Amino acid sequence: MLKGFDPIISKEPKVMILGSMPSAVSLEKQEYYGYAHNRFWKIMSDVFEMPISTYEEKKQIIYSHHLLLWDVIGECEREGSLDSKIHNEKVNPIQELLEKYPSIQFVICNGRKSYDLYQKHFSHLSLSCVYLPSTSNANRSIKEDVLFEKWREVLKKQNL
Repeated sequence: MLKGFDPIISKEPKVMILGSMPSAVSLEKQEYYGYAHNRFWKIMSDVFEMPISTYEEKKQIIYSHHLLLWDVIGECEREGSLDSKIHNEKVNPIQELLEKYPSIQFVICNGRKSYDLYQKHFSHLSLSCVYLPSTSNANRSIKEDVLFEKWREVLKKQNL
């Protein structure tokens, strides 16, 4: 059984960004989106105009912009890193976290797997939730400039 990470939480988070489950490389490095070719941190750096040379700088983007970063899945079985290989997943206690942080007003799901699982387990919650194309290197069905623009548009609308 693979175990995910604790959330990275700003003081007063307004937007929760949910992935599915950290990749094998991310788990090894103990860093969200640790695989060098995942575009998540590049997008965050671009949108918020902040450096991402170190993991501490990456986390500073979350802390500085009223964000909360977590995954829908807390534990699962998976061979490799693909979401399609995930089995026996146990979701994180997202509802409990939202009760602890009532400042959260919006949820962004990074990829189809996180969105589908969020809808399956948490659709009863009253928060607006949007699906955005996965930042994973495995998602090459969308051009990078289009991917960046979709993320930029949603993040900027949240007035972070």
